[in-house]
Amino acid sequence: MELKVFKDTIASYGGRWETRLELPVETELLIPDYLPAVFKIVKCLITPVVLQNRVTGNRWQTEGYLRCTVYYQSEEPGARLLRTEQKFAFEKSVELPAGQYAEGPAQVWGEPEYCNCRAVSEHRIDLRGAYILCAAVAVRRELELLTSLADCGIEQYTRILQGMQCAVTEEKTLTAESSAALPAAGENVLDITGSFTAGSIVLAAGQASVQGTLQLQICSQNTDSGELTVRSKDIPIQQTIELPGAAEDDAPLVRGEVLACVLSAAENAGGAGEASLSVTWKLRIEVWRAVQYRVAADAYSTLCKTQTVQTPCRLLQKTADLSGRISVSIEDDLPDAEGTVIGCFVTLGAACAVPADGERAETHLRLQGKGTAHVLIGDARGELTCYDKTFLWQPDGVWPGTADAAWPSMGAAAVRVVSSKSGARLRVDLEIETSGILMQAASTDALCDVELGEAYDDADGPALYIYYARQGERIFDIAKRYHARARDLAAANHLDTTDKPPQELTTEAACLLIPAAL
Repeated sequence: MELKVFKDTIASYGGRWETRLELPVETELLIPDYLPAVFKIVKCLITPVVLQNRVTGNRWQTEGYLRCTVYYQSEEPGARLLRTEQKFAFEKSVELPAGQYAEGPAQVWGEPEYCNCRAVSEHRIDLRGAYILCAAVAVRRELELLTSLADCGIEQYTRILQGMQCAVTEEKTLTAESSAALPAAGENVLDITGSFTAGSIVLAAGQASVQGTLQLQICSQNTDSGELTVRSKDIPIQQTIELPGAAEDDAPLVRGEVLACVLSAAENAGGAGEASLSVTWKLRIEVWRAVQYRVAADAYSTLCKTQTVQTPCRLLQKTADLSGRISVSIEDDLPDAEGTVIGCFVTLGAACAVPADGERAETHLRLQGKGTAHVLIGDARGELTCYDKTFLWQPDGVWPGTADAAWPSMGAAAVRVVSSKSGARLRVDLEIETSGILMQAASTDALCDVELGEAYDDADGPALYIYYARQGERIFDIAKRYHARARDLAAANHLDTTDKPPQELTTEAACLLIPAAL
């Protein structure tokens, strides 16, 4: 009689592949003659705009540009701030190590490495710097596991593996058109930023319908007083995205990012005193699917010696919902006690999994991100200085597990920033809106191979054994020790097997009769 073996291939979570790319910047920013000349550089920022991002096979390809933004002052009286920017294109292709990877966009984040900016002449700025672009891709490990065995006196212990798998991920760069109020007399638009808040998400076969809101903040400055004014503008969004492979009962995860905004006067803007507002933004959709597999975790034969090989199977489990708001307060001494706080803007880094604090560091994890508050401070002469204050932010919660087994998928944006001064102390209060989930890999052993050896010679052996079981021992393990049938052991000891397979039974401390296998 031949052992019947049934197998299935399961996509196990194989870990997290990460890379760090240095994107050098070496460029010149030319100030048009119709703009005031450069007197003092206040702040220079480098931020990435990723337009293409995809993993195909064993290659990750990305392209976009680094937005180099310079805030400066002219010799004109007052605390007027001027802004200019330059786009510095990049394109990268990275060969991934041998293996299998989840297709689609990678997780991308980064941080500036350094930025040196100086005025070469009144209308020319020299910029040297570098940005570190990071990416993470989920590794897939295809496992061929045993799902069932039959014949040859085989006894098997099966278990159900449950988890979540990312069925499809898609990123789309989109545009939205609206109108907004023109700056008041004596004001100029300094910057436009924003974030996306998802509303309802409906999945159908092969597509997703997303509703949400682009929440924009238009920052203007009074050219005489230097005072900053922030106006809000909400743009409702309804978008349908093609998602091949998505199903109605999947769980969608949606987040968005504002890439660029342009405010320009136009005849069709909607009325007097209004301008057309064009927004370029990126929508990311992840579709997560619940999976369930029945596998053989252990096995033995009652007729012959058995060799088994186990392997760990890792599946991602949802640990926490990360959607919400985080309040952060920053206080510090002003570098100039007599200075005036003009305003503040914030840049945020990605939240990463790190060990928890204190005694739970080895057994628990938390999420933590870095941020920088860029505070504009004016002195009595009207000159502006940008004071950078770094801070840490983190979602509430500490979870069992280790950082290397975590897969956070989340986005974050600063939706409210208020800066103030009390005496010589600076205070910044901000709210960070987050969306996403935290996944963790749970490992379970399962059989990947089994071999039968020589037959047992029990001709002269006893027909019955007596075994003193400890509390909590599994019937299957006891029967395996004596290569007896688990159901015979349960029947001989009048154990209740109603609606339960014998291998799942546990027992109190007791004396058990172990019948030899027939």
